[in-house]
Amino acid sequence: MSQPSQVYLLAAGQGKRAGGPKAWLQVDGEPLLKKQIDFLLGLFDPERLTVSIQEDWLAKCRMINERVKWVAVDPEAAPLASLQALIKASPMVRWSFVYHVDHPVFEQAVFQMLLRETANAKASAFVPVSDAKRGHPLLVSHGLGPKILELDPAKDRLDAFMRTQTVSEVLVPFPCVLENWNDGAPAPPSGTAAGNADGDSCL
Repeated sequence: MSQPSQVYLLAAGQGKRAGGPKAWLQVDGEPLLKKQIDFLLGLFDPERLTVSIQEDWLAKCRMINERVKWVAVDPEAAPLASLQALIKASPMVRWSFVYHVDHPVFEQAVFQMLLRETANAKASAFVPVSDAKRGHPLLVSHGLGPKILELDPAKDRLDAFMRTQTVSEVLVPFPCVLENWNDGAPAPPSGTAAGNADGDSCL
């Protein structure tokens, strides 16, 4: 995959509904954060990955990959504040994928299909659609970086801001774009591999 793009992964949350930080949920015998990074390294150079984490995770995150840009943020802050910290650490100078660590979009074709749409882009962002519903990741034009930095995390939300922009929907054949492990990774049925509970190709 050519790399006219970069990734902002939000992973610093406390995961209160999941019983602890979702970054460290065990999936297939390894932390979800490591699984996300390993997957993304199949698409991007590590220098193109910028990840929000809690400050005391820095040492173990560097053990996952020391070339990824790990950015310590306040885990209690709004997701928009964390995204702004990531943009300040790695300026949005190219098309950028934005999503959360608990979005299990382990399907390279999703990223490739979204990026392909930027070749003749008239939209300022692209979003995958499955079953007539918008999913993740969001692919954002570098032109929106300064505008995102101007937002106030105390009162603004990224989703509300994106509704004021031209966002193009990209139909994808992968239901994983709709998954969100807010309450933790699903337990696999007996006799199946962890992380492949529903039998689809997204994990």
